[in-house]
Amino acid sequence: MKQELEFLDREDVQNRLVVKCEDDEEGDIHPQCVHGPTILFYYEDKGPEHGYYGCSAYRDKKLCPFNVPASELNVKHFRRQYDTSTVLYRSARKKFLEDGEDTQKHYCLSCNKAIVNDDLPKHLDHNVKQNLPKHYIQDPTLFLPPLNNDKAQAQYFFDEKSLQFFENTLHDLKISKIICMGAPRLHCYLSSKPSNQVKSYLLDLDHRFIYFYDDTSFAWYNMCNNHFFDELQKQEFFKFLKCQSDERLLIFTDPPFGCRTELIGSTLNKLSKLYSKINQIPYQPLPIFWVFPYFLAQYIQKVMPSLQMSDYKINYTNHDSYTDIGKSARKQGSPVRLFTNVPLDILKLPVKEQYKYCSKCQKYTALENRHCEICKCCPSKNGSTYVHCNQCGLCVKPSYVHCRNCRRCTQKGGHNCSEYQKHQTCYICRTVGHTEKRCLFWRKKVLHQMFPPKETDSENIIVCILCNKIGHNELSCDQRSFYLKELTFMGETQLCENVYRMPTLKSAGKTSVNSFQAF
Repeated sequence: MKQELEFLDREDVQNRLVVKCEDDEEGDIHPQCVHGPTILFYYEDKGPEHGYYGCSAYRDKKLCPFNVPASELNVKHFRRQYDTSTVLYRSARKKFLEDGEDTQKHYCLSCNKAIVNDDLPKHLDHNVKQNLPKHYIQDPTLFLPPLNNDKAQAQYFFDEKSLQFFENTLHDLKISKIICMGAPRLHCYLSSKPSNQVKSYLLDLDHRFIYFYDDTSFAWYNMCNNHFFDELQKQEFFKFLKCQSDERLLIFTDPPFGCRTELIGSTLNKLSKLYSKINQIPYQPLPIFWVFPYFLAQYIQKVMPSLQMSDYKINYTNHDSYTDIGKSARKQGSPVRLFTNVPLDILKLPVKEQYKYCSKCQKYTALENRHCEICKCCPSKNGSTYVHCNQCGLCVKPSYVHCRNCRRCTQKGGHNCSEYQKHQTCYICRTVGHTEKRCLFWRKKVLHQMFPPKETDSENIIVCILCNKIGHNELSCDQRSFYLKELTFMGETQLCENVYRMPTLKSAGKTSVNSFQAF
């Protein structure tokens, strides 16, 4: 038994890459590159002293070469580096926007620069979008090509249906101000509509928008470290955060899907704290809309457990599969969803787009998301109709098959138990990296020796490892509170005790034993 536990100890130590943001409130100051405060990267089993500081915005060292081992950090690395490009951008914008409405305006796609007639001779051999109409200047996402560098900035623009849904939702929630963090398409859409009453401010790393929006509505910004490249823009943004008593502000973010959620979560928390400070009110989380794929939900809920996933499927115009049209579109629709701390029961999804109201869940869900009377919820996440598995005690994707060794339903082809289990969350200790049969936490407890897991010959019966009874898993065990003391806070449940009390064997269906204290 001891050798087995030692093996599990070694196996549970995962070589996980940890990212740590700068926290100036705690005095944790990081060195800076031209893109703002850097991020400390280190492997969990080695510790931060063996990590390195790298750029928060770019993974490609050709785009930002900053890389300093933590052990070699010195005073020179803390000198702030400034990007003075905003001075040139602001000068070009003034010439572009203030040269009269009748003046012909152009945009050089080769240089990514707004120009007027006097500048055309310098761009004769370039790809120039000439004579921009007024609606292009009001909404530059109608002609600007989305950035497509996956190692830097990869942009995807919302389709018309998604934009209308966002606009209607903001109206229903009586939102009067919105921060579009990394969401230029929504900002441009709202800003270009005369009938729109929502004031929008765009925070984005794409400097091209500085030519079309002044400092009162746009700031060149790095969402991965809450860094403003221009101090004047930063001060204007602070003014935008100042709200009257009848104004409501919401943060909307559509970050790159490869971005670490820890970084975005840290920035969202900092903006909420800044809002409370500027308005001189006690800290309270701002309403948040976070656009992300459903299959990355666990990463969002780990950093912001208060966010829940809505069933609404968000489409992009320039993504082959994250849409509902075209040959490459997924059968179940786009996997991109809306995560929010706004109660889902007040989030109205459009019935004309195949959504319905579930009176039992008291929220809108997708039409194909059928309510399960056993699970007592509408369980589907991927756009298909889930089926209830009696062996798992859960609803699963219809294409999945049950694996007795993993105690989970999984894909039919290419399943490897050991690899699969490394990414699963244990139903007992709620940590990622193993399943219940290999839970080191449970194996160390006397309970495991006194109540060894029951084996059954039937492939259609699930046995709970906690109470040793059939018909349910550990998460839905009625006697879970006898074995585990847990604390739920803001939607996240964790173990919170070192002392465990043994239930009487009458409650466990056995003969009585004394209570015990676990180590």
